[in-house]
Amino acid sequence: MKKSALLTVAAMSGLLLGGVTSSVSAAETSSATSKASATFTNATDPTTPIDPTDPTDPENPGGGPGTGNAGPLSLDYVSDLDFGTHEVPTTDQIYAAKDDTDTTGNAIPNYVQVTDQRAGTPKGWTLLVTQNAQFASASDTALDGAQISFSGTAITANASTADGAATHDVTLTPGTSTVIMDASAGKGFGTWADKWGDTGSSTAKLAVPVAAHPEAEAYTANLTWSLTDTPANT
Repeated sequence: MKKSALLTVAAMSGLLLGGVTSSVSAAETSSATSKASATFTNATDPTTPIDPTDPTDPENPGGGPGTGNAGPLSLDYVSDLDFGTHEVPTTDQIYAAKDDTDTTGNAIPNYVQVTDQRAGTPKGWTLLVTQNAQFASASDTALDGAQISFSGTAITANASTADGAATHDVTLTPGTSTVIMDASAGKGFGTWADKWGDTGSSTAKLAVPVAAHPEAEAYTANLTWSLTDTPANT
């Protein structure tokens, strides 16, 4: 009986040793390294104007066709302002701009749009507007004392507004550049718009004093919009 027991233990030991030998034989015998890469370039195409009533939906038509300015830092769109047709005023008056229209002809708020798609950490930027001269008619009559003003809200096509642009309420002085929207260093990346009110209630306005005594003519003024890569002062 003792001899039989010894043989059984020896047999089991052989099985265990065989299992260890099998495990060692499965060790790694060959390896290789592969490479993954991604490349980014600065944007060069114009950015499509967003819909100021729903800027996060890329399928919505915005004002357009836009400026056509190429990226990566671009002024994409600015509304023309139509302050309407009125009788010669007998008191001081303030006129709101008519609604802009999208590419399908529907009314949308007036706005100006900027896109910053420059590579690296956001660098900031500044948007200025200059009324080149006082409103004047075809007969060269000036609308003395008339003033354009803007009161806007920053909106974005980005997922987050945490690092955004700032808008400024301004009243223009002919011949003087005025900051209307800007972003400090580290902010303003993506597409941003300064929206002037809502459909049917624009906050882009023209104040005309009764002392202007306009002729029964159309008066126009040109606005120059300038986007610079200078970050806002903080």
